[in-house]
Amino acid sequence: MNFKKSWGLGALAATMALALPAFAQEREARIFDEDAPRGGLTRDLGVTVSGGVNAFTGDLGENTGAGGFLGVQANSRPLPLIGLEVGYEGSRNPFEDFEGALWRHNVGALAKVGPQLGQNGNLRPFVGAGFGLSVLNPSEEGEVLFNNDVVTEVPVAAGVDYKLGAITAGARATYRFLGGESLGLAQDGNAVNLGVQLGGSF
Repeated sequence: MNFKKSWGLGALAATMALALPAFAQEREARIFDEDAPRGGLTRDLGVTVSGGVNAFTGDLGENTGAGGFLGVQANSRPLPLIGLEVGYEGSRNPFEDFEGALWRHNVGALAKVGPQLGQNGNLRPFVGAGFGLSVLNPSEEGEVLFNNDVVTEVPVAAGVDYKLGAITAGARATYRFLGGESLGLAQDGNAVNLGVQLGGSF
């Protein structure tokens, strides 16, 4: 199977492997450590699958159209106001003037800051920032004009998460500053995506 076309299956398989232990718990996951004070450490670990719409700005945006992304994240909330994520995200954006697409494979980390609102802190709006590395990989049709490249990413995000027992759902917008592009025709541009997440905690 072509590597560029298998990222979705790989992300889904990784998610299933990581999420099964969460849903195998016989009791409902607790958001807070009942023995800790309100401001103390939490027991909040989980795995989520994300997906949505991805687009580029700058030269990258002029040469590609809107596409989709799919990802998988492992996350925790070590303190009531602070959340952490690490994960993989892959996207595909079609070329505007010819067949094929620009693929992006990213691994990165995101720190989130925000309050826990509502009963038991179920509603969690946040802002976040992080760091990652991406491979930008044009399909065979685009290799005449575009080169493979490894770039840095600095994502900034805003969104909201909601927990219902062991289930987590959320929505967010992310702007990703890309650095070090050397793709030939497309020398600059950043990434923007809007997406939703669904997963479980344990």
